[in-house]
This record gives sequence, C-alpha cells and structure tokens, in this order.
Amino acid sequence: MPVSEQPRTCRHPLDSPKPHGADEDEATLDVRTRRTRARLREAVLRLASERPVEEISVAELVRAARINRTTFYKHAESPVTLLEQVLYADLDRIRTAWLADIAAAELSAREVWERASGALVAHLEDRDALYTAGLAGRRSASLNRLLVDHFTASVRALLDQDPRRVPDGEGTASWRAEAHSRFLAHGEAGLVEAWLSLPRPRDPRLFVSAAKSALAPWLDGPSHADTPAH
Repeated sequence: MPVSEQPRTCRHPLDSPKPHGADEDEATLDVRTRRTRARLREAVLRLASERPVEEISVAELVRAARINRTTFYKHAESPVTLLEQVLYADLDRIRTAWLADIAAAELSAREVWERASGALVAHLEDRDALYTAGLAGRRSASLNRLLVDHFTASVRALLDQDPRRVPDGEGTASWRAEAHSRFLAHGEAGLVEAWLSLPRPRDPRLFVSAAKSALAPWLDGPSHADTPAH
C-alpha cells in the first residue's frame, strides 16, 4: 500500500471525463484507447504469471499486446508500472470497501478486518499464477514493494481518517502514523508470502485466520480519547 497523505490510486490521464460535444473522432479514439489498455492488461498479466515482472522486456510486452513502443509509453513507463496500474485497480477497491466498513461502524474492527482479509485472499487466488511467480521464493522485489506500498497507504488512510487510532509513543503523531503503517504493511506482505509458500490447493481460511490473529490492537479502535496534534 506508496505512502502519502492520500491513498494511492493509479489513474491514467485519459481516464478523465471527455467534454460535452466530443466529436466522432474523439469517440473513436476513446474506443481505441480502451482496446489498447485491454490488450496491455491481458499481456502483462499473462507474462507476469509466467515469470517475475522484472524479467519482462518492453519489446516482449508490445509484441504480446500487438502495439508499438510509442503507444506503450503513452500508457506506462515500464512493465513494472503497467502491472502496478492493473493490480491497483483491484486493490483500490478492497481498500475502499475496508475504509467504508470501518466508517459505517456496523461491524467490529475485527469483523471488518476479517472481511477485508477475505477480499484480499480472493484477489490473490484470482491472480494465483502471477503472485506465485513473483512472490513464492521472493523472486520479484517489485511485486513485494507494490503490495507493501499499497498496504502502507491503506493503513495510513485509516489513521488520517481517524487520528485517534494512532498509537501513543515518542515522536510526532504524523511520524508514528507513518511508522506503524509501514510496520503493519510489511507484516501483511510477509503473510501473503507465507501463504503463497504453501502447496496448492491453498486454504484461504488459513490466510484469514492468520490475519485476524495478527490484527494490531490499535486497529481495534482509538488508542486515546483526544485527537493528537499533528
């Protein structure tokens, strides 16, 4: 989960709404753009399911997507950033649902964490070949960093949403929020790697159970009554 004051999402400039009155050429271009993105998505997911994304070249990716290099660089800087965009589309939805469940306060923090862990393991199962190729045996540092960055930003978003949850301790509340977000994110990424190290078929209940057991006490609710000054 990169770290910032706002959760990280991956967006492309062409995702912005088109102005009213767009002509037919613009509409055609939009169709072509969406088709290109679909080809890139399929290509990077397939290739990264065969071996770590760091081993995939731009030349190989553009051949698989049936586009040219110039078109590729309009959408991504590298195969790694392209994969990040594709995976974050799913991971962002998991984060949004997690934060919404916490804000609704209809379930306990532990129940919300269990639900989010179930959504995460479903994502891992859906992309099983990709995550196995990259994380089993720690073969892809980029894929590990992608998850850590996303998890970090998700926890930080929660702490920004409710600063009372920031654990007490030395240093500013902002630094403590950053430190605890990173600490939890690395643990969550380690849990993903441990689960992927199991032989197939893997039991998703093991992942959810371990995630529940590892839930940090300060995520259960505010650690003190007063909101700390940043």
